[in-house]
Amino acid sequence: MYYAVMSNTTIEITKEAALALIGNDEYTWCDFETSELCEKSYYKCHGVMVIAVFNHVGSILQYYAQDINA
Repeated sequence: MYYAVMSNTTIEITKEAALALIGNDEYTWCDFETSELCEKSYYKCHGVMVIAVFNHVGSILQYYAQDINA
């Protein structure tokens, strides 16, 4: 559903910025997607799509936000 946002213009953001945008994830969480290598959670908050990507291979959690200037 929201996976198309990842292929559009997104920017990597810090954990602190992501958590400030996401806030209470009960209200902002909207979808997730899993694969063999990663798990993606999608949040819609403050008019911006935030994506949390957990890489199972490297055990790394990265955050991306939709670039509103693009």
